Amino acid sequence: MDVRRSAEGRKPEMKESVMRFLGMLSLCAMLMFPAFAKAQTCSVPKVLIVLDKSSSMVRNQVSNETLWHWATEALTQLVTQFDGSIDFGLMMFPSPPGMCTPGMINVDVGAGSASDIINALGIAPPYSGNYTPSYQTLDLVASYAPLQDTTSENFVIFISDGWQWCDPYDASTRFLSVNSVTALQNLGIKTAVIGFYNSVDYLGLNRMAVQGLMPRAGCSTTATFDELQADPSLRCYQQADNFTELTAALNAIATTITAETCNGLDDNCDGQIDEGLFRSCSSACGTGIEQCVAGNWTGCTARQVSEEICNDFDDDCDGQIDEGCSCSRGETRPCGLDAGACELGQQICEAGVWTECRNAVWPTIETCNAVDDDCDGFIDNDLYEACETACGSGVRICSSGNWGECTAKSPTAETCNAVDDDCNGLIDDGTNLCEDGEQCIEGQCISDEDPDAGTGDPKGTAPDGCSCSAGSRPVDGRALPLILFLAGAFFMGLRRRVRK
Repeated sequence: MDVRRSAEGRKPEMKESVMRFLGMLSLCAMLMFPAFAKAQTCSVPKVLIVLDKSSSMVRNQVSNETLWHWATEALTQLVTQFDGSIDFGLMMFPSPPGMCTPGMINVDVGAGSASDIINALGIAPPYSGNYTPSYQTLDLVASYAPLQDTTSENFVIFISDGWQWCDPYDASTRFLSVNSVTALQNLGIKTAVIGFYNSVDYLGLNRMAVQGLMPRAGCSTTATFDELQADPSLRCYQQADNFTELTAALNAIATTITAETCNGLDDNCDGQIDEGLFRSCSSACGTGIEQCVAGNWTGCTARQVSEEICNDFDDDCDGQIDEGCSCSRGETRPCGLDAGACELGQQICEAGVWTECRNAVWPTIETCNAVDDDCDGFIDNDLYEACETACGSGVRICSSGNWGECTAKSPTAETCNAVDDDCNGLIDDGTNLCEDGEQCIEGQCISDEDPDAGTGDPKGTAPDGCSCSAGSRPVDGRALPLILFLAGAFFMGLRRRVRK
C-alpha cells in the first residue's frame, strides 16, 4: 500500500477536524470570557431627545431671541459634538395638527443622525395653538423599539419650558409625567430632565428627575415648589434660563451618558469594560474607596467591623474602646509598697489590661544602714556578722546603722592569774607581773623570802622552783633505805606462800 498517498488522502479530514477544534475553542473562550466578547461588540448609548414644541417656545424670548432659537442652537452643538459617541434621535411634541396631540418620532435613533436632527429643528412651532402634552408623549416613548435594545444603554433627554398643559387645564394630570418616567425606568431607560426658562413646574420636573435616575448631585428629593423656586441648588433637574446654561446642561448630560459606568459594558467603546472606575464607600468604621469590577462595586478599603478585643482599639466601631475588658483606656492605679525604703509605682490600662507596676521602688536585702531596706517595718533587724579577735571568734550586731562590738574576748595586759590575758598562747608570761621581791607561781605572786616558795626544798633552793606544792611537808632522806627493806621483805614472804 502507498503510505504517502494514504496520508495525503487523510489531509482534508485532518484540516476539517482542526477547524472544528478551533471553532469550539473560540466558543469556549466567549462563554468563559463574556465581558471580553461584549467589549468586542460595543454598542454606543442611544438617546432620544424629547423636545417641547409648544407655542410658548416662540413667545418667550431671551436676549431678543426666542427660546426655540436657543434650543435649536444648543441641540445642534450637542448632536454635532457627540456624533459617533451617541446614537441620537428626535421626538417633538405636540405633533401636527398641534393642540394636545402626543408627540411623534421626527428622527429615528441611530448612527449619523446629526444632520437629520438639525434639519428637523428648522421648523419652528406656531405662535399659538401648541400646548404641552408631556405625559401623553412620554407614554409613547415606552413603546419605541430602538430604546428597548438591551445591548446598549438607553436614555431620554426631556426639555420643556412649561407645565403639563392641555386646554382646558386639568390639575389632576400635573404629575402624570412622573408616572411616565417611572415606567421608562422600569424598562431600563433613564431620563434626564431640563427645565428651560423660568415658567416651568419646578416640583413636577423635580420629581421626574428623581424617577429618571439622573438627578443633579446634592439635590433635594423632598423640597416643596416654593423651596425649589427660591433655591436652585435644591433642584434635581437641570435648570437653564439662557443659551449658555442650556448648552452647559446638555453637555453635562451627554458627558455623563458617554462616561464609563459600572455596568459590565464598554460604555465608551474603547475596548475595555468598567475601566478606571472608583468611588468612595463606607462602613460603620469609616470611609474608603471601592472599585468597579465586571459591573459590581467591590473591595471597599474602609475598615470593617470586627469582634471587640482588649487592644486599646474600637474594633466593633460602636464608639467604645475595649468594653468588657478589665479596665478602661487611660485609667491608672497605684501599686507596690509604701513602707521603709520602698515607694509606690503606677499601673496604666493599656489594651484593656493593667500593665506591670512601673517606677516603683521594691524591697531589697536588709543592710546595716539605718534604713528599712526590706520594707518590713523594722530597721536593721536580725543583722549579725561573724567577727574575730586574737582571743577567738564571736559575732557583732547592727544597731542604728552601725556594727556593735565583737562578742569575742579582746587581748588585755598579762597579769598573774593563771590566764593567758594577752592571748599570745602563754600563761602569766612577761615581766612585772608581781611586785618587787615576788614571783608569779601558778597564778599567785609569792614572796621570795618564803623558805619553801613551792620548791620542795626546805631551803627553797630547788633549781626548778616546782618540786612541790606550797605548804607540803618535806621527806627525810634517811627513811628511804628502811622503806626499800620493808618492801623487799613483803615480796619474799609472799613468794614463800605461793610455793607451799
